[in-house]
This record gives sequence, structure tokens and C-alpha cells, in this order.
Amino acid sequence: MSENRPDLVIHGSVNASGGRYNKVDVQGFGKIKGDVECEKLHCAGHLGIAGNVRGAAAKVEGNASISGNVELKTIEVYGQLDVDGNLSFSKLRVDGNAKVDGHLTGEEVKVRGMLKTSGDCEAEVFSAKGAFTVGGLLNAGRIEVYLHAGCEAKEIGGEYIEVKKGGSSTLNKLLKHIFNSMTILSADTIEGDDIYLEYTRAKVVRGKNVTIGPGCEIELVESAEQFRLDPDSEVKQHVKR
Repeated sequence: MSENRPDLVIHGSVNASGGRYNKVDVQGFGKIKGDVECEKLHCAGHLGIAGNVRGAAAKVEGNASISGNVELKTIEVYGQLDVDGNLSFSKLRVDGNAKVDGHLTGEEVKVRGMLKTSGDCEAEVFSAKGAFTVGGLLNAGRIEVYLHAGCEAKEIGGEYIEVKKGGSSTLNKLLKHIFNSMTILSADTIEGDDIYLEYTRAKVVRGKNVTIGPGCEIELVESAEQFRLDPDSEVKQHVKR
């Protein structure tokens, strides 16, 4: 199918129309008006798309701004990606900076840079060693967070939730310098089956087996079976369900 499609290659400053392409490769400064469907999208320069994007794979090493919804199988962000709509994917890797005004929906999310969404983030696996802000619900079957910078979500839900403080690495120092935030996770509600938390502030933590490690401030913990509390953490109230 992609054999009959032309490539769109942008060097210098180019205005182009949306359409169906094989590859979209931006090395310069490009503006595309209309929806884009392509097999591969590569941005190493500056790209603005006034429309929706559908395709197989995208790699952003420069700066890309999309005014509509994005639907891609794999997305790699090493530069800056801004999406005004929703972002759906199979795999999302953020080593740079990604900002989404809508919802994120996919199978696997890996954050090593900064991810921010105003809506919900839903995936099968969510792994973060960078910073993230989720304005709504962060929901995944497995959530693993290694705190190298401040992270927050309004609500967090999953079967397995693990939050640990990251080690004193170059990444840790770099992210703290960039975002200038406390290395904690903040959430209103955290709910899951098996929960292990370090350096977390939350109003309510609710789960089957709950372990509160060091550095936590929790108002209410509700546990169905096991409950463990580190002496370095504060839980105002614990209720056995």
C-alpha cells in the first residue's frame, strides 16, 4: 500500500498540504495543512501540522506540533512533541518532552524525560524514570515509577503499583536541575491490588496488599489483606476493609 504513496521530504522552509504519504521527513521548517496519513514520520527540524495524524511510526528529534488527534503504532520523542488532541499508540517512548492536551491511550509507555497530559493516561504498562503530570486518571495494569523528579496524577489505578526513589544518578541530577521540583509522587487517590510506595503524598491509598515505604505522607490507607508501614512515613488513618 505504501508503494503507491509519495514521500514528503522537507528541507528549508516549506508549506505543504495534508494527504497520504509513504514517509514524511522534516529536516527544515515545515507546515502541513490538513490531515496526514503516513507509514513513517520523522522530524529533525520544526514541524507544524494543522490536522490529525495517522500512521505506523513516528520519531521526533526536533520540534513537532500537531493541532488534532494522533494515532500511531510507535512513537519515539527525543525532542519536543505538542499534541492539542488525543494521542493513541501501541508503544510510546518519551526521552525528551511530550505535552498532550487530550487523553493518552496505548499499550506501553516509557518516560525518561517529561510527559504531561491534561486528560487521562491509560496503558497496559506504564514505566517512568523521568517526570510526568497526568491531569486525570493514570490507569495501567502495571505501573512502575522510579522517582528522579517530581511526578503527579489526580488519580492512579492499576493491578500492580510500585513507586521507588531513584538513585543518585546523572539522570536524577539533570531532571532535578531542569524541573526544580521535589522528588516525590503526588496524587489524590491511589488504588490497586498490590501497592508499594516510597516518597508519595496522597489523600487515599486503597488496595489488597499495601506497603508504605519511607518518605510517605498518606491521609487514609484502606487495605483488604496485608498492610506494612515504614517508621519514616506518616499515615493518619488505616482502615481494614
